[in-house]
Amino acid sequence: MGKNNVEQMILNIPSDLKYLGAVDAAIQDLAREFSFSPDAINDVSTALVEACSNAIEHGNHFAKDKRVVVTLRFNGGDFVATVQDEGRGFDFAKALRDEAGPDPMSERGRGILIMRAFTDDLKFKCDDKGLTVELTKLRGGGGDAGQ
Repeated sequence: MGKNNVEQMILNIPSDLKYLGAVDAAIQDLAREFSFSPDAINDVSTALVEACSNAIEHGNHFAKDKRVVVTLRFNGGDFVATVQDEGRGFDFAKALRDEAGPDPMSERGRGILIMRAFTDDLKFKCDDKGLTVELTKLRGGGGDAGQ
């Protein structure tokens, strides 16, 4: 594959956690196909499943009539995934500021920490269509995980 070639896959899934396995399988297979290391594959898979889980639960509130659209894009050495829900979004600027101190005994409040630790770049965008999370992993990038 040449450096300028872009490969893309779009998954349009229902707001049900049982579809997270399909998202995980897709990213595992594609990342392996594009020669990502096993550690990088596991990192990006962990971050992507977390983003999808949040979109289903917090964005769409498990609504049967709402979907989550996952775009997986490989461009040379980079992998970029976007996860878009149909929710109203949240104050992600505040969440990014507060992320250093989630309650250690709580199962809540760790999603952004997880996504940031396992990717090389994390962005949020909210518009009238919903919230979009963009996760970037560089082929040689490590995030903080596994170091």
